[in-house]
Amino acid sequence: MPYAEIIRVLLIEDNPADVRLLRECFSELSDVLFLVHDANCIASSIQLVSEKHFDVILLDLSLPDSIGLETLHRMHTQAPDIPIIVLTGMSDDALALTAMRHGAQDYLLKGQFDINLLSRAIRYTIERKRAEAEIKKLAYYDTLTGLPNRVLFSDRLKQAIVMAERDKKDLALLYLDLDQFKYVNDTLGHAYGDRLLKISADRIQGCLRSSDTVARIGGDEFVIILSLLSGGDDVPKVADKILETLRKPVQFENHTIHTSASIGIALYPENGATVDELLKNADISMYQAKEKGRNNYQFFSEEMNQLALARQVIESNLRQAMVRNEFFLVYQPLFDIASRTIIGFEALIRWHHPQHGDMLPPQFINIAEETGMIVAIGEWVLRTACRQARQWHNGGSNGLRISVNVSASQLKHDSFLDIVASALKESDLPPGCLELELNESTIIEQGEKNIPILKKLKKLGVSLAVDDFGTGYSSLSYLKHFPIDRVKIDGTFVRDITPGGDNAAIAEAIIFMAHSLKLNVVAEGVEQEKQYSFLHNSKCDELQGFFMCHPLLPEDIIPLLRTYTTLTH
Repeated sequence: MPYAEIIRVLLIEDNPADVRLLRECFSELSDVLFLVHDANCIASSIQLVSEKHFDVILLDLSLPDSIGLETLHRMHTQAPDIPIIVLTGMSDDALALTAMRHGAQDYLLKGQFDINLLSRAIRYTIERKRAEAEIKKLAYYDTLTGLPNRVLFSDRLKQAIVMAERDKKDLALLYLDLDQFKYVNDTLGHAYGDRLLKISADRIQGCLRSSDTVARIGGDEFVIILSLLSGGDDVPKVADKILETLRKPVQFENHTIHTSASIGIALYPENGATVDELLKNADISMYQAKEKGRNNYQFFSEEMNQLALARQVIESNLRQAMVRNEFFLVYQPLFDIASRTIIGFEALIRWHHPQHGDMLPPQFINIAEETGMIVAIGEWVLRTACRQARQWHNGGSNGLRISVNVSASQLKHDSFLDIVASALKESDLPPGCLELELNESTIIEQGEKNIPILKKLKKLGVSLAVDDFGTGYSSLSYLKHFPIDRVKIDGTFVRDITPGGDNAAIAEAIIFMAHSLKLNVVAEGVEQEKQYSFLHNSKCDELQGFFMCHPLLPEDIIPLLRTYTTLTH
């Protein structure tokens, strides 16, 4: 009859009679096969543990080459993951209890147990050790990837710092964040996101030595300890290898995911002498890598630290800005090139910062995006702009269009459609007078998944425009699948327009193709006469830029509407 269980036992006992008695006990069980190896001293036991796998150790504390707790300490140090049951005589009872407090799982009194007690003790000890191992795993390891978690990472970094100091070696901490990971979760679901995290963890591990540590400390963030380095030149090589590995596409059924990462690097002791300092400065460097376009690594510098501190101040102040009514809107006129009249305005946010004065969007919008505050700020802009447009209509300028920028976060928000409908209702603004401007990358980021919300917005009666067209990676033929009314040529093409130049050819192509798709075209950033003339001759529909008018406060627009309704040179 096959055995229900096989248990491998290492019996460490120098008394031949006790060894014989224990072997006889083991042979009496019919449902369990005990495979017993015996040794009569610590030296031979250590040799056996290094060569074979054991499920449990039965240990006599009094051996020829070791006595008492020292015996337990030596065995536990050599085999920390194998449960140990101490064998003792009556006179050693107190010593056995002490051994329990120093790593032993159980103890048995010689001559006072039978096979059933021995079997139960062994099985209980093994299960208890497994439970302890599982608890330790949950406490110190990430359940998804199996990598060390933040707690174990901190402990290993402390040890690495001590070793680096002792051995006069270099130490590097890499803080890695997967680029656009949220996009995978949002488009394919968290199950695919989890699979990507596990694959990424395996790929990172494959780039490291056994002496290095990689840990997952939350979300899509990993930290890597490169220890015992003989010089800093090795760090860029490792970082490049990791980036190259993570750039390889990941295939999930019918989905191909292109990934990359941003890595920040802090060196010990130049960039910090403690766990917290190194982690903070590597994190700062990682954000610098993201700001430089992602898919790269950046070393920490004091300049980065100052920028990070300034960013923290801006973020803290930004959270209070709406409460303190520090935001305000300016409006840049939109001109119809054929009739030379003002047909609308684009609402542009400004922040009247109590210390820094009036701040432009590039100084704070990215922070608002990263912190999620952009949703509330965007709603405020939308409602304020709609109310302002209604005031102009009430003043006699009926039909003026108001254009409002919408971020990807707003578009994906569950209540965005209701917010737009509510803003129109409370302002009593005709839906056809509201245009939502969506960045090119925002529209195509989720591909066809954006179409339902865009169609619902169109059903409300608002118009939709693609802002900054030409800076992304889409084509007009791709945009024909979306319910778009207008395309805005990015100002970088307009500013560098020269007859016969590449930008002029691109602008002309955009205008021609947009018209063939029955889309209107707006040129942004028109600042010079030659740019206006070129766009006019190219049949561009609308213009905006400093050549016609700078952004204005609401009180400055009424005289403009009364006096300057045509484009003047």
